[in-house]
Amino acid sequence: MRSMIAILVGTGLALSACGKGGENAGAEEVRKQAEAEQKAKEASGGVAKKITPPVPGRATLPCDQVINAELFTQALGEPTPVTVETKKDPDAAASCSIMRGGKRPNEAEQKALLKKNGRLGVMNGDEICNVSTFCWTIEDADRFRRKCADDKEKDDDTQGFYSCVLIVATGADDVKRFRFYDDDTKCIIQVRGGPSNVDNDLIGKCAKAAHDLIGPAQIAVKPAGSAPAAPAGSGS
Repeated sequence: MRSMIAILVGTGLALSACGKGGENAGAEEVRKQAEAEQKAKEASGGVAKKITPPVPGRATLPCDQVINAELFTQALGEPTPVTVETKKDPDAAASCSIMRGGKRPNEAEQKALLKKNGRLGVMNGDEICNVSTFCWTIEDADRFRRKCADDKEKDDDTQGFYSCVLIVATGADDVKRFRFYDDDTKCIIQVRGGPSNVDNDLIGKCAKAAHDLIGPAQIAVKPAGSAPAAPAGSGS
């Protein structure tokens, strides 16, 4: 600040002595000096850089951008292509349900399934899992782990990355709900099974697919009418 005052005072003297031409040159010099000082402060940490959440302005994301149905079909090992439906979640930038493809069994076929398996399970047309992206806040991995401990949920790394797992009693079954901090997108991603899905291995596959296939391109806020994002491939 003192250097800026000295510059301004020196420049003022120069302006009064040199007339209009000197005025323009002096103003340019002040601008350059101010820019140099600002850059020096930013480099030394003197000025806090503006940080924005991964999805600013509480924008919502289209599920056909967040979820690549073809790649999810492959990742889940589904024999028929899955479809994606948008769900409402007031806290999520996107809440997307992965639906099992194929023709829904008729009443007789459902009775046969019950007789054979003792339950219907996830039928064609049912929700396999839901993937929700929480991207409106600024998060970090350490804070996420602390919150998991505070909430007394379980640490889990069975999918090859850290997740916070809540066990939800569903009838006679203990069903997992996965939440993880995604390093690539800086979002928290939640994956839960559909109402009829008590298969924790399948829900885990959904979590792994979300981790691997959702990247920065999938959560980018785009102008209306833009084409969907290209697949993330390896993703997070």
